[in-house]
Amino acid sequence: MERLHNLAAKLIAMAVSLVGDADAVRKEMACSQSDFEAYCAGRKAPSQEEFERLVGLIVREQGKLIGANRDLLAKAREKDKDLRGG
Repeated sequence: MERLHNLAAKLIAMAVSLVGDADAVRKEMACSQSDFEAYCAGRKAPSQEEFERLVGLIVREQGKLIGANRDLLAKAREKDKDLRGG
């Protein structure tokens, strides 16, 4: 099983990619700058609470992306329907 240190580092990278701001991820995790840097480097594992906040952030951000994609698909389908005269 992958070490929690490495998993946390990968999830933080994912969260930063989704949010676009490392400091926003750190604030959401409610951890110190030095702890956040250690988590990102895989030197330290976050506490259970910090880890849960990180996962919650990822879930929310993924949900936003899914919602936006659904809206785009609905608009594309509507446009296609209009072009076909239906």
